[in-house]
Amino acid sequence: MGNSIWFGALFLAVLGTGQAADLVIHEWGTITTIHGEDGTPVGGLNNIDPDDVLPDFVHRYEPETTRQKPERTLGKSPKIPGRPDVTMRLETPVIYFHPPPNKAFTDPIDVAVRFRGGVINEFYPAAAASVALDRRRIQSKYADGVITAWNGDVLNNYVVGSLQWKGLRLHDTVVAPLTHSDIWLAPREVNSVSVFSPEAGEGEQYLFYRGVAHLDSLLATSTSRGSVELSTPAHLTWLESAAVVIPNIWLADVRSDGVIAFRASPAVTLKKENEGKRLATVKRFSRSEYTAEGAGQLRAALKKALIAQGLYADEAEAMLNTWKASYFEKPGLRVFYIVPRAWTDYFLPLEFSVPARVTRVIVGRIDLR
Repeated sequence: MGNSIWFGALFLAVLGTGQAADLVIHEWGTITTIHGEDGTPVGGLNNIDPDDVLPDFVHRYEPETTRQKPERTLGKSPKIPGRPDVTMRLETPVIYFHPPPNKAFTDPIDVAVRFRGGVINEFYPAAAASVALDRRRIQSKYADGVITAWNGDVLNNYVVGSLQWKGLRLHDTVVAPLTHSDIWLAPREVNSVSVFSPEAGEGEQYLFYRGVAHLDSLLATSTSRGSVELSTPAHLTWLESAAVVIPNIWLADVRSDGVIAFRASPAVTLKKENEGKRLATVKRFSRSEYTAEGAGQLRAALKKALIAQGLYADEAEAMLNTWKASYFEKPGLRVFYIVPRAWTDYFLPLEFSVPARVTRVIVGRIDLR
């Protein structure tokens, strides 16, 4: 069956999620960007810290076109300079399955996820990964459709990475891979059922994937000594409604001694007619605002927002434990925000072959230089 037919069948199945569905599926993840002082996005984000390297059993995917060009590699490693056009990391989306209590869920489940503007290059259990061009968008711009295949040289909105799991089964327990990695172990501490791939002979408490992209943050920034200015991005091509709300924003600063100051900013509304316009100005911190309690207070604020978006309490805890070092311990000034579902569904469409009630919660993180 061709990809387009397969995705279409999944899409029809997902239409049923508006009806009552016994299966509950929750997903959380992070999109990370880095901005210069003037707000310019920093590239090379597939060059990662050693602490962010995943265990060896995680599956990696490098497209054939970039595998032949080491300088264009999309793989994540501390040992590479990083591609200049990788301006966003899609980090640790995990998917949990909650079938109805005291009722066996025996249906096989197919799962498909695409990444517009990026490539999904790490995942577990094993899945079918690929990358292609969005031919409909190309043909709308080039009448002769001269571009037919991705050569790996340029990462942009025409590129679409895909990942497909087929025939997954839900079990009370599975034999998960042995690891000592804190960032892999933390998401296991959730009261969900395990997921198993009979085809791969692999299972885990969750489905996992992450990738890289040439995409902008949902907030433009400009940093000065006294404040951080937040603005609507210059382009909102993904926004199909009149407006969308970013409900929660926090500015946080982690000192080298681990002490944190943070400040919540009111919700902001993104509108196409306001592209490039200022949304809010958040003051920087005085010395007195750095407190030993800051990390705990910021964590509590994030947890409250994650639960308000639909995650269970143990899922919110698992997410924050996974990101403990990057969120609360790594020194630096950063912005956190809750990503609107409209962005997630546009750039990261996720489809299931069975009816389900699906909650997706993504945290945006901007490290400011």
